[in-house]
Amino acid sequence: MVRKLDTTNTGLFKRAMSRTGAGGGSNSALFGLSSAVRYREIPLAQIEPNPGQPRRNARGAEIAALAASIEQKGLLQPLNVREVAPDRFQIIAGERRYWALMSLERATAPALVLDTDDVQVLALIENVQRVDLHPVDLALSLKGLIGDKGLTQEQAAVLIGKSQEYVARLVGILRLPADILDDAPNHPQVSASLLMELAELGDEAALRALWARVGEGLTVKEVRAAKRERREIRPPAAAPATPSALYVPVLRSLRTSVLKLRNLSDEGTRIDEDQRRELLTLRNAIDAVLNETLDG
Repeated sequence: MVRKLDTTNTGLFKRAMSRTGAGGGSNSALFGLSSAVRYREIPLAQIEPNPGQPRRNARGAEIAALAASIEQKGLLQPLNVREVAPDRFQIIAGERRYWALMSLERATAPALVLDTDDVQVLALIENVQRVDLHPVDLALSLKGLIGDKGLTQEQAAVLIGKSQEYVARLVGILRLPADILDDAPNHPQVSASLLMELAELGDEAALRALWARVGEGLTVKEVRAAKRERREIRPPAAAPATPSALYVPVLRSLRTSVLKLRNLSDEGTRIDEDQRRELLTLRNAIDAVLNETLDG
C-alpha cells in the first residue's frame, strides 16, 4: 500500500507565496523566476538527479536514516526541481530526499517547480538545503535569498523546513564580529543554537569572554545564563531631580514663546485687546510665582 506523502510544508510555502502576491509584489520576481513557482506532486519516474551533483546515487546509512524519518514523520521539505523537458524534471535541491523516497518505493513526491536559469539562484537554493552546511554559510545563503532575491523569511523557512523565528535568529548570527564568524567554522562543536544565543547577548565584551572559552566546550546553557545575568544587572537609578531643576523645561518653553512674541512685534504685527489682556494675565501669574519664590 502506497502511503501519501505529508505535504504540509508545500502548503505552507504556497500560502507564504500567496501572501507575498497579495501585498502587491509579483511572485514572478521571486528567485528571479520568469513565471510563478508551480506546486506539483510529481511521479518519481519523471524526476532525475542533477548529473553534476556529487551525491548522485548516494545510498547507505544516511539515506536509510532519512527514509526512516520520512516513513515516521512524512516529508518535511518538498523537492526543488526544474522542468528540463515535457514531464521530465531535474533536481535542484533535495537529492537525498529523492533517494530516500526511492528506497521507500513511493510513487510520487511533492515538488516546487522553479522556472529559472539563474545560476546564482540555483546555487543558493541548493546550498541552503545541504545537510553539511555550516550555520554561518547557511545564514549567508539565506541572507542572499532574502536580501538579493526577494524571498521572505517565511518562504525561506519552508525551504529549509524550519520556523520563521529560526530563520530570523539564524540570519541574526551575521551580527557577530567578523573575526568570530571567520573562526566559527574551525570549531565543529559550535552549533547554530550557540551562535544564535551569542549573537543575542548584546554585550561585545561578554561575548568575547565567552568565545574565548569555546575551545573548552562552551554550551548554550552557559550563554543563556550569561544573558540572564546581564538582564538582571540594572544600571543605578539616576539621582532624583532637585525641585529647581523641574523649572528648566518650563522656562525653556517660556523663553521660546517670548522670543516669538518679540519677533512678531518687531515685524509690526499688532495684537488685539483680548490678546493684550491675556498677556497681562500671564504676566501677573508669573509675578505671583516670583513673589511666592521670594517669600519662600
